[in-house]
Amino acid sequence: MSVKTIAADQGMTVEGRNVLVDELADFVEAGCCGTAAVISPVGSVTWREKKFTYCKDDMAGPVCTRLYQTLSGIQFGALEDPYGWTRLVPE
Repeated sequence: MSVKTIAADQGMTVEGRNVLVDELADFVEAGCCGTAAVISPVGSVTWREKKFTYCKDDMAGPVCTRLYQTLSGIQFGALEDPYGWTRLVPE
């Protein structure tokens, strides 16, 4: 949800749905999200004999990079948390 929220705030269209194999060729970037991973770029997807490549030299593209930097920046306190996700824990 955090990556979806940040993406929407950055002006991206966000939707939760299954992706059709026919759509894979239209993607410029792809990423996987999770609690520990924040967002990890997807290098490629192979379906039958067709391979769809999204990362070059295992480097994240600009969208995945921006989402990662924003979320991790909030988590580590380097960026303001406009969502109220973080709490200061007293020592």
